[in-house]
Amino acid sequence: MRSFPEVALGIADVGGALRHAAGRVTGAAHASARAQYLVTATAIIGQVRGLAPGAYEYDGAVHRLTMRACDDHRERLARATVDASWAAHCPMLVLLSTRAEHADGYFAELGPGQGERFAWLEAGLIAQNLYLWASATGHGTVFIGGLDRPAMADAAAPLLPAGHTVLGIMPLGHLAE
Repeated sequence: MRSFPEVALGIADVGGALRHAAGRVTGAAHASARAQYLVTATAIIGQVRGLAPGAYEYDGAVHRLTMRACDDHRERLARATVDASWAAHCPMLVLLSTRAEHADGYFAELGPGQGERFAWLEAGLIAQNLYLWASATGHGTVFIGGLDRPAMADAAAPLLPAGHTVLGIMPLGHLAE
């Protein structure tokens, strides 16, 4: 999916996507090693009826969005990808991030880097859930993993919890007809 029609999403789309991808209100929507939930989903809102543009951290345990930063950040984030400038025009981006050093602490006895490894696996499960939800509801998404790491760190730092690194971006929009 490399383009989306210029049609705003509704707040129900955002809630449905995040609940099914990363929510835990009615039980785990995705597996997480030792139930640590190492991956944070941050909704970057551009064109959503009922939500002001901004970056919203999703709390899957209580199904709640908390604004982290105002304004539309899609263009800057899209420029920090290797070849996905088109994502700037998507109504919503979902940033999947983790704090690798923190994650590693939960699995220290397994050796260095194991927490980050589990975070990548968890991000894959969240991405799979978002793909399935999008397919079932007439939406489109794709996982963007080609990131310019220094540019992404700069663009995403004010939008994410301290120390987090972006693992990937998933644009979300209506399918083109």
